[in-house]
Amino acid sequence: MNPSHHDKTLSLREFDLFNHLSDTQRMQIESVSILKRYDKNEIVFYEEENPLYFHLLIKGEVSIYKTTASTETIIIHRFSAPSLIAEVATLKKLPYPASCECVQPSLILKIPRDPFLELLRNDPSVSIALIASLSEKIATLERSLQRHSAPNAMAKVARLLCENPDILHQMKGIDIASLLGITPETLSRIIKKLKEEGIIAVSKTDGVTILLPDALDTYCG
Repeated sequence: MNPSHHDKTLSLREFDLFNHLSDTQRMQIESVSILKRYDKNEIVFYEEENPLYFHLLIKGEVSIYKTTASTETIIIHRFSAPSLIAEVATLKKLPYPASCECVQPSLILKIPRDPFLELLRNDPSVSIALIASLSEKIATLERSLQRHSAPNAMAKVARLLCENPDILHQMKGIDIASLLGITPETLSRIIKKLKEEGIIAVSKTDGVTILLPDALDTYCG
């Protein structure tokens, strides 16, 4: 899909990172940015590519993943709009540490790195907003590391449910299993066990309801 120029109906004022900027500053960013629509399963960037843009996810959802030497895909995290993607690599001018794929049709504003970095140098307030976004990414990474460091599959699932009870409503079981590094069968078996013990309730409309949070916490390891 070929990129299109910025859609004039879109204003950066709508996004926390830019809503404090002057109209002139926003217009400077908009004038050099590219608004691109991505289809489901379309790649935004690959691991080891050199970053040329900051990516602002405006609509949709993306998956950040790594591929092992055995071509196994490991999902690191999913991001829903609105969100900056891989801004650390772009900020430091480092190759992307992972790949990014759209899991549904998405709209991304690609902001050229160098003009945006110049704005950061000239306007500390933009830097503060970017730091806030980076802090959230660090917290997300820490939660991901905590899940993967869990002593067993049950602890991984329990920690994820404590962190995000709506996860079963938001993602398919196969994707959740991949996120946790376990098989879909193991995930299904654990969810069944937690339901039978009365620790959680699961419905198609409401997702997961944690009925006994203390009991779930004991499984977190």
